[in-house]
Amino acid sequence: MRLPDSGETIVAISTPPGYGGIGVIRISGNRAFAVANELVSERRDFGEVKSHTIHHCYIKGSLRRTFTDEVLLAVFVAPNSYTGENVVEISAHGNPQILKQIVEMTINAGARQATPGEFTLRAFQNGRIDLLQAEAVADLIAAEGTAFQQAAVYQLSGRLSEYIGNLRNELVEIGALFEAYTDFPDEEIPRQEKSELLGKIDTITGKLSRLAESYRHGEVLRSGLQVPIVGPPNAGKSSLFNAILAEERAIVTEIPGTTRDTIAEKIDINGIVVRFVDTAGMRETDDHIEAAGVERSKREIEAAGLVVAVFDATKATVTEIREFLSKLTDRQVILVLNKIDLLTGFQIADLESELDATRPIVVSAKELKGIDNLLKRIGELIVTATATISSDNNVITNQRHHRAVLAALDSLTSVRQKLEQDESFELLAFDLHQSVEALEEILGKVTNDDLLAEIFSRFCIGK
Repeated sequence: MRLPDSGETIVAISTPPGYGGIGVIRISGNRAFAVANELVSERRDFGEVKSHTIHHCYIKGSLRRTFTDEVLLAVFVAPNSYTGENVVEISAHGNPQILKQIVEMTINAGARQATPGEFTLRAFQNGRIDLLQAEAVADLIAAEGTAFQQAAVYQLSGRLSEYIGNLRNELVEIGALFEAYTDFPDEEIPRQEKSELLGKIDTITGKLSRLAESYRHGEVLRSGLQVPIVGPPNAGKSSLFNAILAEERAIVTEIPGTTRDTIAEKIDINGIVVRFVDTAGMRETDDHIEAAGVERSKREIEAAGLVVAVFDATKATVTEIREFLSKLTDRQVILVLNKIDLLTGFQIADLESELDATRPIVVSAKELKGIDNLLKRIGELIVTATATISSDNNVITNQRHHRAVLAALDSLTSVRQKLEQDESFELLAFDLHQSVEALEEILGKVTNDDLLAEIFSRFCIGK
């Protein structure tokens, strides 16, 4: 796949589509200032002004002595700009028609329309950021939960890159020693030095292993947590779903089997996006449509790591509840006893006592009682599941990075085995180089045009 020509001056609208108070147009490239000079009605030479200055201007109109818009024009001189090139950012009024006209005038003045992510691609190509930081830009824009947002900011700051870069440098030092010994194939590494090398390799392996393990938490940060609300018909699943969302999202009736398809909505709990899914009641049925809904419910359960199991506290027996929960032992389950508004305090206490081992949460979805306790329990489970994040910010949230770390680990494990077995230094050096290269792929030191084109094609135009 061919990358766009980096020698051309590019332009794009950087703010979202639609009407707004302000719309921003970004121009980047060697001719950015010359192009800007042609846009404004005043005689200006933006190539002569100081970097990081803002100028009040009028954009020329299509007819003589008319204006397209009154704008603020910001100037950034290379290399001190987002892309590392000369950059002009025009803050115009947020009318799509106005913004489109300014872009067309810019193209007529010698720029071309930027491709998706091309500004960030140039920032990477010009050494302003590495590839990991570039991907963090896209993550930051797309982040739904505050926890993933913070992870993306951390990665964009360069601190995760620095951590991985330091591991890469430590491996390079060990590789240099192996390379040196290849000139003396009959020499052996002294026992003390060999022991120290094994210790260094073990330390680096431990750090890479923790980084690889962090991806399990990173996936939760990126994708959120899927939580199906399951149980028998008429247990109040849809009512609970509505109560959690604080809106009438699902249809609620007293007729069993009303919910025949899954409905999903997201909320933020402790910075993690939690996607609640209202499912069809679990039962045997001859109704083909309802049966299809039950099958979807089963698939939701299979895909979930956390399940909310809801039962009607006025009807469900302890035996029935325990039998249902016994089928979900391979995942975390929160037991919810609903409709407590129809029970006495003694009846509720008896139920809680009999099911004490499952730590049930008693609620009345109808009267919105106990909902906060349910959300609190989910929040506690999220904190437990992501405990390593608070103590170590070096968390992998990207599948590409995870694969590369696993590849580095695999090669480093091979290095350790061969070093213990006194195999040739050429083999040791080769395997270590493989490990180094895997880490360099994360940072973009080793890459190809197809990979770059694929990564940056996910970006929005204007970033």
